[in-house]
Amino acid sequence: MVETMPRDKSTAELEWQVAIADELVRRDVTVAAYVPDTRLQGILARLDEHGVSLRSLTREEECVGYAAGQRIAGKRPVVLMQSSGLGNAINALGSLVVPYRLGIPLIVSMRGTLGEANPSQMPMGRAATALLHALGIQTFALRAAADARQLTDGVATMAFDAGECAAVMLEAELGGGRAGN
Repeated sequence: MVETMPRDKSTAELEWQVAIADELVRRDVTVAAYVPDTRLQGILARLDEHGVSLRSLTREEECVGYAAGQRIAGKRPVVLMQSSGLGNAINALGSLVVPYRLGIPLIVSMRGTLGEANPSQMPMGRAATALLHALGIQTFALRAAADARQLTDGVATMAFDAGECAAVMLEAELGGGRAGN
């Protein structure tokens, strides 16, 4: 169970989170595997409101493995993680999801990019997109709330209809997590 966010002025600017969640629900997502992250909280709360099963795990490769099992069982999972943990998931993506065309959509909260003040976040922030591309996973940067529904639908189509893993990259311009964002 994820704490639901009240709909007030402070959350109005985070409607992209609602749009992503609602599009995932429209695409019949049945389960969300995630490692907790502040920017993902609104998405998870909205998925929970719609009855999507939420599975909080401690490591990103566990999320990918869990989602792969769900996909093999005929479910429609999504994996949500922060870019700083993407390195943990690379082997599971590259040795399981990609070669067996399991088609899992990824929602990646970017760190180490525009406006980041934490130097430990910079290396994975710079490498995240290139690492996914090296595995043949296409990425789509979400910078404007107005594009949230379209990008989420496109990634879900690639995953569920074409069997290709794809990722929505939640860029810093969206806000919703760190001070100043």
